[in-house]
Amino acid sequence: MHALSRWKSRPGEAGFSLSEILVACAIISVGLVAVSMGFGYGVDGVEAGRQQSTAVFLAEQRIELAKELAARNPNLADLTTANLPATEAYGTIASAPTYRRTTTITPNPGGATGALVNVVVLYRPVTGRGVLTTERSVSLSLFLADR
Repeated sequence: MHALSRWKSRPGEAGFSLSEILVACAIISVGLVAVSMGFGYGVDGVEAGRQQSTAVFLAEQRIELAKELAARNPNLADLTTANLPATEAYGTIASAPTYRRTTTITPNPGGATGALVNVVVLYRPVTGRGVLTTERSVSLSLFLADR
């Protein structure tokens, strides 16, 4: 028996041709590219959520400090920009150097003792393609009145 004769196709045996294998590889490649792109978008979405949650936390932190200052003395005497900084630049918030925060205190225009505290936290989103140049913001407001 010749050595090559055992590699000949025999009746009843089937296999894939080279063109069928190439088509299958192309289809699988398209699917893998789609999955990998979806994974990248998913990671970007999770990171965007984390960054927004951090911004909300920083705004809530400042609102809680405003509530504490308002409760200390009557007539909201401690609720001032000396105790509640108006601006904090990038790199000045110890726990979040990639965020900046502004706080405005607006006295009650009706003449009664009260104030509107508005906190805006800004950040540049980080994505899989780098840091974006446009800022995103989270804003929280609270009206405080003297008891």
